[in-house]
Amino acid sequence: MQKGSIRKTYCWGDDMIGNKKVIALCLARIQDDASNGYITELHKAISDKGYHIFVYNTCTAVTEEDYKDDVQASVYDLIDFDIVDVVIVFEEVIQNAQITQMLVDRAKENEVPTIVIGEAHEGCINIKFDHENGFAQIVRHIVCEHNLRKLHFMAGVKGNYFSEQRIMAFKSVLEENHIPFSWDMVSYGDFWTDPTERETKKLIESGDLPEAIICANDKMAIAVCNTLMNHGIRVPEDVAVTGFDGVLEVLFSSPRVTTVNTSNTDLADKTAEILLNWNEWEGKTETVLVPLRVCVAQSCGCDGEKTVSSSEYLINMNDRFYRYQAEAIELSKVMALVQRCETPEQVMKNLQSNIFYEFCCVVEKECLNETVNPVQNIEHESGLDRDMYVLYECGREGIAPYLFSAKKIVPQLDAILDLNRVLIFTTLYHLDVSLGYVCFYYTSLEAGNYVKIPQTMNALNNAIGGYRSARHKQYLMNRINEMYNTDTLTGLRNRRGFEVEYKQMLNDKRPDQALTVMLVDLDGLKYINDNFGHKEGDYAIHAVALAMKLLCPEGSIFTRFGGDEMLAVCLGKHDVNQIKSTFYGYFDDMNAVSQKKYDVLASMGVYHTEEGDDLSFEGIIEKADVLMYMEKTKRKKQRVK
Repeated sequence: MQKGSIRKTYCWGDDMIGNKKVIALCLARIQDDASNGYITELHKAISDKGYHIFVYNTCTAVTEEDYKDDVQASVYDLIDFDIVDVVIVFEEVIQNAQITQMLVDRAKENEVPTIVIGEAHEGCINIKFDHENGFAQIVRHIVCEHNLRKLHFMAGVKGNYFSEQRIMAFKSVLEENHIPFSWDMVSYGDFWTDPTERETKKLIESGDLPEAIICANDKMAIAVCNTLMNHGIRVPEDVAVTGFDGVLEVLFSSPRVTTVNTSNTDLADKTAEILLNWNEWEGKTETVLVPLRVCVAQSCGCDGEKTVSSSEYLINMNDRFYRYQAEAIELSKVMALVQRCETPEQVMKNLQSNIFYEFCCVVEKECLNETVNPVQNIEHESGLDRDMYVLYECGREGIAPYLFSAKKIVPQLDAILDLNRVLIFTTLYHLDVSLGYVCFYYTSLEAGNYVKIPQTMNALNNAIGGYRSARHKQYLMNRINEMYNTDTLTGLRNRRGFEVEYKQMLNDKRPDQALTVMLVDLDGLKYINDNFGHKEGDYAIHAVALAMKLLCPEGSIFTRFGGDEMLAVCLGKHDVNQIKSTFYGYFDDMNAVSQKKYDVLASMGVYHTEEGDDLSFEGIIEKADVLMYMEKTKRKKQRVK
């Protein structure tokens, strides 16, 4: 295998992507520095080496308990193992062993190599920060660089894995420097401020202060510094203090706390090194440790990193906050517009007109079907071969939702990849129902754009979900109204429903325009019911209603207003003889082939209104009724002959 190559060149549908290799990077909470910092640095390290990064993200962490039910995790189903060359699972930010194992297993099934950033997994290259040696470095810095030997350790939660690991590193460094260890040198601050302050006060009250207090994390280190100084004890002149983790608060602590940082750049560089030399790693199970960086500052007595100006930082944060707030307001307006839409075309138009972020939105076909209950899971074909709808596409205006194969993932893929964009996928959902997915492909990978993703997703989830709920509610109301206004046996309007339509017809009628009124009565219904049962009588009634709907002039409105009496009305004058001939001929043909033991027969009276006629429902019935009974008598005599 060629050096730097992972899998063979692949083909996406009918479009070749050349010799580019695809990385499926699976993570969570892309808005957090740990996630987006790694993406940015990895992109810098490998984008010019023939790699594309497809990120599969959940906006919130999926807990172990909710894994099976949390619809966000469906984003990982979008991974197309036919075109992916390597899967990277960022276990440290996913924080869900079930998801990590599921992704590792799927990759193995599809013979795709896997890199896990976190704990060791069989058959994978595992990368993790060397926390144990990183902590030992900071202890050595205090002992060897500052020659301090009277030490105290502020541990985390008793029995916690990370806390115990750091205690062991502390003991190891003391042992290698021939400093006796005793458990009196350990306090438990539970990784938090309040218990740390209590334990520090106990040390002060004991009157036997150490030369240095080494803390298991930065929050405790800041709390120790503040407590000591509040009691008139100088840091670092009287007591040196160190932390661990490199949290944001350290930048503004005074004195600035000496700590150990994890570096996204180091983690990304190590990943890139493995990818570009894959022939040396293929088929192995290896754990690669990434060193941590000691960041010396004033709290240990070094003239290192200075405290960052809080005012400058606050100005920057304030600017980002107001921009975030302004965008949230605009998104809420779009959400309201979309929820009031009546068609998918209107939804797309509102999204195209009001959102300018760089992403596309792809939804399941049934997402646009108003008959589908919005709280039930959408049924679709399994796998990525199903058709979906593009509901939003950045930069494309004046288009309607169009069918799109999920296999292609995003429209205009080649153009996006030519721009060397990172593709970030996340699940579109509402009321725990997956509706599709959104793919972001920002020009700039600045932190502010990553933060927009959960904000934008929240708006889209509510907008499209609200649209679905509103349309389904309207559909149900229409169905109820239809049922309330329709005769269940014949499908014709009942009297209430007919009167609404008839009133509208009169409003639409020209003053000089006549109406054609057709009144039909089923012949011999009592005979059919008495001799063959009411089920057969219902069949005959339904057959007459069907004939009316099929044969009466176009534009007619219908009602069943009696047991076997039905009425049709349409605008204009129509040929009476042709209507009757077609109607009676239909039953002649039907009875000839029906194999029923009786004939279905009906009589029709046709009436044209004249100027000055009473056009009320009762008025037209009265006129047509006379003609219908005349017709009924005539046909009866003809049958007797």
